[in-house]
Amino acid sequence: MSLRKYTDDELIQRIEKLVRTERRITHLVLLHINEIEDRKIHLERGYDGIYSYLTKGLGFSDGAAYRRLQSARLLRQVPHVAEKIEAGTLNLSQLAQVQKCLKEASQKGLKVSAAKTAKILEKLELKNGFETTKALATEFDLPIQTHQRTIPQKDNSVRLEITLSAEQFAELQMAKQLLSHVCPEGQWSEVIAILAEKFNKRKFGGRSLKVVC
Repeated sequence: MSLRKYTDDELIQRIEKLVRTERRITHLVLLHINEIEDRKIHLERGYDGIYSYLTKGLGFSDGAAYRRLQSARLLRQVPHVAEKIEAGTLNLSQLAQVQKCLKEASQKGLKVSAAKTAKILEKLELKNGFETTKALATEFDLPIQTHQRTIPQKDNSVRLEITLSAEQFAELQMAKQLLSHVCPEGQWSEVIAILAEKFNKRKFGGRSLKVVC
């Protein structure tokens, strides 16, 4: 399908319409998932669970199936969340995160009412992933993770998992903004590497250090 024939305005109108349609279809998919699970139709079709049906039967990736299944289960408790999905103020990633928190709270013996869940969802509207995670950590009083991990990988790269204080992260964010002309993609690995290189060169009189692996 060629889109070259459309003007800029027509192209924008088309994609906006498609996005609205996609959101409407998404919430309908969630309703269908719940109905199929209630009727146990997936079992009649030879699937051992609804997740298996979503991945093997419908071809969703593991992540896509997980987000839809968790969102569908949240939709049972808070039906009006469908309106939020269609409006684009909440997305499946947010709903899956909320459902995960609710499940963990339930496992601890804590009951979160539908009314409270609805209020939590209101606070998440139009928030990005970082803001959503932060809000849920506060709402569900999630424990602060302070462990650090250095994980070597087969290509000699290293994966770092660290916890920064609010002040430390603010300093790092400022450095990231100041280096935006050097790191336009804003990758944290690039920002940290450049800061380390500048510090080392200043410390060692401008000499570059050779890393021995």
